[in-house]
Amino acid sequence: MKSLLKNTLLSVCALGLLAGCASKDVEYDDSTVASNVDQRIDEVAVSDESTMVTSSINQNMTDANDRLQKITNSSVNTVKSDVDGKVVLLESVHFAFDKYKLNDDMREVATSNYSKIDETAQSYNDLKIKLEGNCDEWGSDEYNYALGLKRAKATKDALIADGIDEKRIVMVSFGESNPVCTQKNTACWKMNRRVDYRLLP
Repeated sequence: MKSLLKNTLLSVCALGLLAGCASKDVEYDDSTVASNVDQRIDEVAVSDESTMVTSSINQNMTDANDRLQKITNSSVNTVKSDVDGKVVLLESVHFAFDKYKLNDDMREVATSNYSKIDETAQSYNDLKIKLEGNCDEWGSDEYNYALGLKRAKATKDALIADGIDEKRIVMVSFGESNPVCTQKNTACWKMNRRVDYRLLP
């Protein structure tokens, strides 16, 4: 490719010199033209390579941002409970920083969990639902244990409002001691601000 480009540029330069100066004697220095062509080819190659590297970096950054956005925008935690051989998957409910109230999206997750729990509870009279409150690493241990318990209580209230018997529900707070993600970034902290649902036969 480089050789073809070089030969083409040499031909164009030679024709240009001959056509532009037909009535004059022209000294044609092949080595100078070749040197200029080599320099131009190198410049084009460097420019193309730089463009390719920049494009690759931009694509990688876009891909990384897309992955981070998907993590940030979704409830990524799912807890699997085995009830006498029947596997029940329940999504974790997530909370905003330093908050313990369910937003509209998380209320929908809580309602979806209720439907699965209610269906399972009809077959198992002694079924218990354990709500585990969790926090990110910000704040003192004592504060986060209390906040985790408030989050568990908010999900308990949602289950009761949907129709689950209060006697079936137990709550526990792990504070910040039970993270599902240990990286130091916003997406990770969001994943840890949650309540997990577990079914106990």
